Amino acid sequence: MISVFDNLIFKQNIKSEVHHLKDELVNDTLKSKENYNRKNVNGGQNLNFEVSTKHKEYLYNIFLKKSKKYLNKFTLKDTDFRLWCYYTNNDYLGSMKWHNHLNTSTINGVLYIETVKDKGIKFKHDKKFYYFEPEDYDLLIFPDFLNHLPKRSKDKRRMSFNMELRCIESSKEIFKI
Repeated sequence: MISVFDNLIFKQNIKSEVHHLKDELVNDTLKSKENYNRKNVNGGQNLNFEVSTKHKEYLYNIFLKKSKKYLNKFTLKDTDFRLWCYYTNNDYLGSMKWHNHLNTSTINGVLYIETVKDKGIKFKHDKKFYYFEPEDYDLLIFPDFLNHLPKRSKDKRRMSFNMELRCIESSKEIFKI
């Protein structure tokens, strides 16, 4: 089932398509996080890092298929896809800030692999606020300009993957805004 919020945010649970990959994705994420930490002299406790996994193309194909199903027609500028992880637990001591993806994408997707109760994501647009309490395997699709603030977990592991599509058409055209 798909949920739609003001044509800005599309949410669908894709457990049937990705649950069989969870253990590998978690292991690949932990290895990528360890490699990131080793390369960074400041302790590397950044909550965003690129994930190296053989499943990247598979995840992007799902994201692309869902985006084509729910959004207006669009044309990709490139297929230089990168998979980023948002990862928090008791190791991360940094702060969070509102942000968007205007400089890096047109269509943004977040796939939640491990969620923590009350540690969802806030969105704001035109004086409206939205809060999502995602479940494991929820995929959110939203435009580049949408400001959002993930809530970090300080006690349990919270893990999601960010995927980005860069398109020729504007996000407002693609999202029918």
